[in-house]
Amino acid sequence: MLFSLAILLFTFPTVTAQTDLQANCTGNDRLYNGTSCYVMSGPTLTHYKARLACNHILGYSGHLAHMRNAAGQAAVLELANTYTGAPGDCYWMGMELINASVATNTSTNWGNYYRNGTFVTPTYFAWDSGQPSTSTGYNRVAYCKTANKLYSRSPGDSYSSLCEYEEAMKQPVTDLEQKCAALGSSFQISFVDGICYVLHPETKSYNDAKIACNDLSGYIGHLAHVSTLGQLYIASILRSAAGAGYVRIGIEQTNPASTDPTTGWYLTTPTSPSVLTTYLPWAASNPTAGKRTIAMAGGYPNSFNAVANTTLCSFL
Repeated sequence: MLFSLAILLFTFPTVTAQTDLQANCTGNDRLYNGTSCYVMSGPTLTHYKARLACNHILGYSGHLAHMRNAAGQAAVLELANTYTGAPGDCYWMGMELINASVATNTSTNWGNYYRNGTFVTPTYFAWDSGQPSTSTGYNRVAYCKTANKLYSRSPGDSYSSLCEYEEAMKQPVTDLEQKCAALGSSFQISFVDGICYVLHPETKSYNDAKIACNDLSGYIGHLAHVSTLGQLYIASILRSAAGAGYVRIGIEQTNPASTDPTTGWYLTTPTSPSVLTTYLPWAASNPTAGKRTIAMAGGYPNSFNAVANTTLCSFL
């Protein structure tokens, strides 16, 4: 009797508890594989907008999917063959060219990007024959299910999106993240590292924009502080997604008597003391004396432009 009980104890099947991510990864648009949930999204978007579309499951900093190995490629193919909500054959992935001055066929010049601008250099590439393109303008990557391969594409092309949510990136879902995700479609938004970034497409002068960041009840907003390359990456994504030529951020030269355009730039808010910043990736021919505020334009990573306080710009 005791011997039989011992055998039962050793042979009883082990039941693994389902994670929160697994519980949210059900339906024909998603598949749990390894420790990630992959979610396919049907509406076609430019890559600029697709990078902001991975908000199906809050708390995991969703990003365009990374293809890390053959098992991951097989999982993506399985999901693509199951999902019927996409109008085409291809899906945006999270791989981007790192440096336009380095050859596109150099494997170390491609990175799997996260939403905060960090990236991991991949070791697995499922390129189709003749890929990637030698054109530096084809600096994003799409997966196409018919060939089950990767292709370099222009970020202005439109495809459906393949998002990924990872167990290792789980964070508590905050009130701020929930309110950020619920903002209307008239804005371009991104919740990154505990900050809700909201790009307003309407244009304002600096003084008006500085007090207009009141989108979320219970939170005192301010023009975005861009003081690292990662924050610049986030802001650049939002500007590109909005199609805005210039986007104001929260940096100004606070001394109206200064004749030196290169010094005295401060991160500002409506309610707190200003903080000196030294991260100033100026665009060519910038800054200009007498223009005491900053708006971002194209040309990442050198995209800071000095503009007059009264110039009307979209704002972040």
